[in-house]
Formats: sequence, C-alpha cells, structure tokens
Amino acid sequence: MLGIKRSIAKFAFSIPENWIHSIFGEKEEDGTQKINPQCLLACNFAKLLPKLETLPPTKARKLYQENIKVFDEPAIAVSHIEDKLIPTPSASFIPIRLYNAHPQKGNLPIVIYFHGGGLTIGSLETHDAACRRLAYYAKVIVVSVDYRLAPEHPYPAALDDAFLAYQYVRSSAYLFGGSPNAIAVAGDSAGGLLATSVCIRAKREKQPLPVFQALLYPVTDISRESESYKNFGEKFVLTAATLRWFIHNFTPNASDRKSIFNSPLLAESKELKGLPPAYVSTAGFDPLQEEGDRYSHLLETAGVKVQHRHFPDLIHGYIQMTGLIPAAKEAESDFHRTVLAFFSQRKF
Repeated sequence: MLGIKRSIAKFAFSIPENWIHSIFGEKEEDGTQKINPQCLLACNFAKLLPKLETLPPTKARKLYQENIKVFDEPAIAVSHIEDKLIPTPSASFIPIRLYNAHPQKGNLPIVIYFHGGGLTIGSLETHDAACRRLAYYAKVIVVSVDYRLAPEHPYPAALDDAFLAYQYVRSSAYLFGGSPNAIAVAGDSAGGLLATSVCIRAKREKQPLPVFQALLYPVTDISRESESYKNFGEKFVLTAATLRWFIHNFTPNASDRKSIFNSPLLAESKELKGLPPAYVSTAGFDPLQEEGDRYSHLLETAGVKVQHRHFPDLIHGYIQMTGLIPAAKEAESDFHRTVLAFFSQRKF
C-alpha cells in the first residue's frame, strides 16, 4: 500500500508547474515571495487529512508517521545502525538510535539529533530516513533521541531527556566511535528548541558545551504568537491551531512557557553569550519563520557566530519532503554541507 501511495504522489508532484497553478488557483504569496509549486501541492494535500489537534495523540502520531513515509525519500543504506537504551535516575530508559555510515574512519564527529513534532508527535521512525542521510552525507555519527512526548509527559520531560542524552553521549563518545570534543546538537522544529536548550543548560550548569548547533525551522518562543502565525498559520501544512495544541500539551501550566528553555527568544544576551556557532534555517511560508529569524539575530547580538539560511519558497517540515520536492532536497543538502564543512575545517 505504501508503494502505491508513493507512486501516486510521485506522479502528482511531477506535473508541470502551470498545471498546478491552474488546478489550485493563483500562486500563494506573502507579498514579496511566491511559494514553490510542489509545496503548494503539499499544502492542498494536507487539507484532505484530519487535523492533528482533533485527534487523540496516539492517532495523531500514527497519521504523522504514515504521511512522512509518502513524502520523504526511501531510507538509504547505512553501514551501522544500532538501537540503545540510556538509563535514567528514575530507573526508566531513553531509547536512542546510532547511525554510522563510515565506521571504517573512526573518531568521527557526533551529531545528537532531536526530532520535530511539537514535543507531541514524532519518533525515531519518523526521522529515520533523515538521520540516515545526515550520517551519510555529513560524514558524522548521528545519535537520534526518542525523548518522552506530551501530553503524557509534559514539561520538563523532553528537555530533561534531551540533556541527559547529551551527557550520556559525551561520556560514551569513544565507545560510539566518535570524539567527545566534536559533539554537535541538531533538530528540526521543536527538536531545534531542544537542541539550543541543551546548549543553554550546559552553559548555565557550567558543563562542556556542544561545539555546534543546527536548528532547522526551530521553535524559539512558545510564550507568544508572532506575526508569522497570522500570515502563515492557516493553509501551509503546519497551522497555528496545531501549534497551540502542541504548546498546550507540553506546557499545560502557561507560566512555564516563559522559561528560556522553552522560549530562548526571551533570553538576555548574557545568557546566550558563549554558545556554540549556529546554523539556523527558516522557511518562507512557515508560522515559525519569524521566531527563527529573530533568534538568529539574537544569537548574533550575543556574539554567537550564526549561519542563517532562509528558503523563501519552502514550507515547514521540508527535510521530510525531499522525496517529492527537489527544492526541499537542496535545502536539506545545504544543512548537510554546512555540518560537513564545519567539522572538516577543524581539528578535534
């Protein structure tokens, strides 16, 4: 069934751009930029699906995983993949998955990856193909973290799991075939929030920091709604209503939303000073666009070296649309190239 769905989707996304515009009307615009035609097609496909916020979390997770498999590329082969469990003080475990596409090299950099999904949906499986590509093309060991999800596990569960995973990977880096002095954190959407929050917490607790952070269309402020919510929060796959559902699930206590670990955009410059260099990407038709843009500027103001990539014609979630949208593939490749270049230019 998945193969049939992929074949149908591949055919639909290969039709000429002018046909897409004829079928779906005028090109969506933000006043200055036009949306990628395949992204426009994805937006109209999303309208046919149940709204995530109307579903129980378990069903929302299943729907998300099914749709990712249609839009994402088939998983590429990676030499070594291993599932492990990180023990926690509460006697439970955090599942992680290691990817090493180049095990013969040894002492590779490590990227700890936190999946997106509003801290409510998403898993090792939803981001498996993306993590394989990252390991292969950026020539790093990827450690994907299956942190606890809301609403079953609200704040601070995901943040605690993310930081514990970071500490564990640092202490186990050599066992993984990597170096504890070459560890980066990365994530998409809410996973980007976890990645930068790990950096902030490590600084606050005077622990060794990651050497790099990669934030793909990140969440950076759950305490308020930016202008992008209004401009892009209705018809571009990720909606403002879904974001509000995610935020309520993770922080039922509204006062928690002002913590800088949940809203790093509220941090003072001194709290961000000394954080690792950052790669921040934003998409033009994304309700989180302004958050990512403002956070990249805030980091720069604090003296952090930032590479901000803006993809004006793309939508939120593009790294999981690379199987059908060539422009999304190129944007993801920019991320891979940046990580590869960062570690290639340094000795650890």
